[in-house]
Amino acid sequence: MIKLLIILDLDGVLITTPPWKKTELSEDGYSAFNPSCVENLNSLLQLIETDIWLISSRRRTKSLEEFNIIFNSRQIITPITGFVPIYKDCSTRKEEVERFVKEIKYDKILIIDDDKTLNGLDKNLKDRLIHTELIKGFDDEKLDLAISML
Repeated sequence: MIKLLIILDLDGVLITTPPWKKTELSEDGYSAFNPSCVENLNSLLQLIETDIWLISSRRRTKSLEEFNIIFNSRQIITPITGFVPIYKDCSTRKEEVERFVKEIKYDKILIIDDDKTLNGLDKNLKDRLIHTELIKGFDDEKLDLAISML
């Protein structure tokens, strides 16, 4: 079976708190996820076997186990497989994605992120980008786009 690699950001994808508002926290003390964005992510995850690799800058603050506890408590149905490595010589998200994709072999890739540097990806990778908006996140429109890319 073909497995899908999702390179996933959190802020602007599942966490949609505007920067001018105080961050809402869940019962576990971690940032609240937008419930409709979580529902949309789960809808996508039900369609194809998936590995999730977290690229969020938040990957610097918690372990994989801690993030999987957070994902589980927010009812995300697929655990995180791993973190995109933090490359000392990469200064942008675009550079991190390009390097990671070269190092890892998957037949299908989706990148779900709001980082504007990703607009500079080469065409093959940019065609795999679901570019979200900070306060909308992984909304219905982005879910439909992701499904059409499968």
